[in-house]
Amino acid sequence: MEFADLVLKSTAVYDCVGKEPVPGCVAVKGRHILAVAPGMDKLDCVGPDTKIMDYGDRLILPGLVDAHVHYFMGGMFGSKYVCNDIVKSKSEAECVAMIKKFAEDHPNLERIIGLGWFPSYWDDAPLPNKRSIDAAIPDRPVYLISADIHTFWCNTKALEEAGIRADMPVRSGKIGTFEDGELDGLLYEPEAYQPAMNKVMELPVDKMKEVHKEFLQHIAACGITTISEMTANDYTPTTIRNFRIIKEMEQDGELTARLHLYTKLAGYTDFSQALAYKEEFNSEKLRMQGIKGFIDGVASTFTALTLEPYSDRPDTCGIGVPLTPKESMQASITAANAAGFQVRIHCIADGAVRMALDMYEESQRVNGRSDYKNAVEHIESINPEDIPRFRQLNVIPSMQPMHLLLDADEQVSRMGPDRVKYEWAFKSLLDAGGKLAFGTDYPVVDFDPFPTIYAAVTRNNLDGRPASQNPRECLTMEQTLKAYTIDAASTYDREHDLGTLEPGKLADIIVMDKNLFAIPAEEILKASVVMTMLDGEIIFQKS
Repeated sequence: MEFADLVLKSTAVYDCVGKEPVPGCVAVKGRHILAVAPGMDKLDCVGPDTKIMDYGDRLILPGLVDAHVHYFMGGMFGSKYVCNDIVKSKSEAECVAMIKKFAEDHPNLERIIGLGWFPSYWDDAPLPNKRSIDAAIPDRPVYLISADIHTFWCNTKALEEAGIRADMPVRSGKIGTFEDGELDGLLYEPEAYQPAMNKVMELPVDKMKEVHKEFLQHIAACGITTISEMTANDYTPTTIRNFRIIKEMEQDGELTARLHLYTKLAGYTDFSQALAYKEEFNSEKLRMQGIKGFIDGVASTFTALTLEPYSDRPDTCGIGVPLTPKESMQASITAANAAGFQVRIHCIADGAVRMALDMYEESQRVNGRSDYKNAVEHIESINPEDIPRFRQLNVIPSMQPMHLLLDADEQVSRMGPDRVKYEWAFKSLLDAGGKLAFGTDYPVVDFDPFPTIYAAVTRNNLDGRPASQNPRECLTMEQTLKAYTIDAASTYDREHDLGTLEPGKLADIIVMDKNLFAIPAEEILKASVVMTMLDGEIIFQKS
């Protein structure tokens, strides 16, 4: 007889297979779930040394799977080396005042970094430029990243340090200039801001590991056990250095989340380097998973690709998009799939979503396969004709419910009353027979799962006001938690060992202090995680 190391019991065990929690027990042996039963009397694996952990009426469920994370960027941006207060700024002037105070409070920092400014937080004021930061901080490089991580706002020192020039060739995105051709300090989209991002991420190995350890503690406290690095890293010495730092931490027993790596799509048809990464990073905790690309930017700067012109900018369907010509991107997707890689593409608006689905369909035709688990990321708006294509093409919609709360009012003005009916169309995608994977897009949204869950089931702002023009797209708690566990695990091709409480699966388990199925929606925001387990080991326990 094989005895369990420990048994978790509660009146509310949700396995993410059924429709609701039931009273029961989960037995764990080593790194795996040994048994799941409706009561202690139904378990035959309790031995004299088995530890019993009784959680009363608290909710036991699988560890949460965040389907979309920018891990390396997020770790840095959540650290003491970055000012996050600017997310609270209501104007360019207030943002500059905040970053000036941060600089004064941190005189030893070589460069000043901030995260969180956003035009919609400033009542859609005109975009800022370098002059306001130059006047406040002329002597150190300043890099301010927008909340959606699609635009860098730099001062002159930062532009010089990063080697940014107005005539730099960029395959996608844009280097901002004034009318006379002088750099204005704005860098749009990853291809254009990569030199600046490299400077932001420039930390010695010891400090980088310190940042990772603190970051992983926060992730565990939020009940997240599976994450990704979705920044589309290029195949550079910096990328392999960062990946190997995490591998060293895994070997030292310090990696407390399952991290899935995605590298760059744009411009490549030879993925031999990605295959080499797959050979080197292929464990249960750290693995090279797929390839990431971008079709468009964000609606706030009119760089999301729409099928019809913007309602408030009828002269454009998106500035400078698609970020990569369709013919080139098609070749990259087809080649990546042929090499055995899943592809995931950033698509904000309906035009980008259609383009991605068309390219995935063509890749399937050429390669003769449809089991790549390709995914479309974000999908803030969609044409209803494209909704059933996700199931037909076996493509996963990967979405972030909290983005609805961040951008909803903006979508009304950008897309107009007709298109906004299909903003963040969670339920329509599920009703069409597809899967739905949830995540945060951290650091755009924090890992705290409860605002994300609340947004999905209510489509309300945190103060209870409606955030959506289409309340019919609300989800049930069952649908939401499955999108945050088993279906999110599917985006990483891990549904066979993660995402549900079933015998044989890895023992990634969490406990919430409230049974989310049994409380009013507004109480979701007051819930918390009390225990997180990874591989059968408790990695977080609330005191």
